[in-house]
Amino acid sequence: MSAIAKEVLIKTGNALPIITKSTQPKSLYRALKVMDGNGVGEAVTTTKLLNKGFTDCYYKVTSVKLRGPELNHGKAYGVEVWKGKVLNEGKPVEIRGGLKWNWTKYTPSVEHIPAAPVKA
Repeated sequence: MSAIAKEVLIKTGNALPIITKSTQPKSLYRALKVMDGNGVGEAVTTTKLLNKGFTDCYYKVTSVKLRGPELNHGKAYGVEVWKGKVLNEGKPVEIRGGLKWNWTKYTPSVEHIPAAPVKA
């Protein structure tokens, strides 16, 4: 190991910067950009709802428009599910609070939104 690498590890307390960054809270756009297809088709929810014990409250992402130099901003749309019930007749709405809350991928206990029919 080079002297520079040893010095960096000593100064940071043996913690690599990549590890410390991965534990930081993520905005919606930072969470979506690392998912396949920018998160389209994935279910996402805020950690705030999970910590309060709300189950089956999430958004099923339908489209994402990322912008900014690091793609940390933009707009996301999805079908809203609240306590297991699909809201707005299953029509996609803008996902609000993308920068305000911490977001994570969510696996619903039951699939509440039927898959779109395949057109031939």
